[in-house]
Formats: sequence, structure tokens, C-alpha cells
Amino acid sequence: MRTQSILATLSAFVLGSSLLTMSGCSVWNNRPRLREQKISMNEPVHNVPPVMLEILNDQHLLIMQAPNSGWSILINRDELIAGGTRLFITVRRPDPAFMYPQAIVEKRLLTDIHADIDLEVYVRLLGAHESTKGKGYGKLLPVDHFKE
Repeated sequence: MRTQSILATLSAFVLGSSLLTMSGCSVWNNRPRLREQKISMNEPVHNVPPVMLEILNDQHLLIMQAPNSGWSILINRDELIAGGTRLFITVRRPDPAFMYPQAIVEKRLLTDIHADIDLEVYVRLLGAHESTKGKGYGKLLPVDHFKE
């Protein structure tokens, strides 16, 4: 008798759990959705600190001139294309929880791409802790020199 009671309770629990899973929980379905940032790879990304392309030791070097040390730059991937290489980078804004001195800082990023290979750079600009999910890349428009 006790075994039947336990089995009935367990069956009710499993059935109830599976119904919640199939229907979806209203708490999760009603949460606000973040707008996904879709950027065309042909459109430039604005508000990125200036980036200059240089050559160092026969490799491409990216130099970003940031307004403070909280900015970061990193390589996500590269892909071979006809006539060169596409480089995909992420630039992150400073973490607002920290204070940074307002001093212009150069962030340098040396690639493993030989200087003889044409380079197209694509960038995405994210907040300090912003997820990369659904964030597209836009064309980076490098500068020839930094403003004094």
C-alpha cells in the first residue's frame, strides 16, 4: 500500500515537471528580451577608439589609442579569404565599477599574420561585461595617425 502511494506521488511529480517543461515557465517567457545588435560587416562601427595598423617584425600590429586604461582589445579569430585575411576583434569599454585616470593609453595587439598578407579588420564594441551572443561585427576604419 505504501509503495503504491510513493509511486503515485512520484508519477504526479514527474508528470507535473514535464508539463511545466513543455509549456514553458511564465517567469522565463515574460522576462524582457535584450535587443540583438546586428551590424552589417560593410558598415563601420562608431564610438570605437582610434586604431592604427602598423608592421612589427614582419607581422601586422594593431594599436588602439584609448582615453583610459580600462579599454581592452582582443582577437577573436581570423579567416582566410581570397587575397588576404579577415581579422575579427572585440573592443570592450571600461568597467563602470572602477575608476580610471583620464590618461591616453596605447593598447597594442600583435597578430600572427604576416605583413605581406592583406588584412581586413572587423570589430565589435561591447560593454565591460556584455555578452558576445548575437553581436555582429562591423568594418574597422583604421586611422593613419593619432591626433596629438
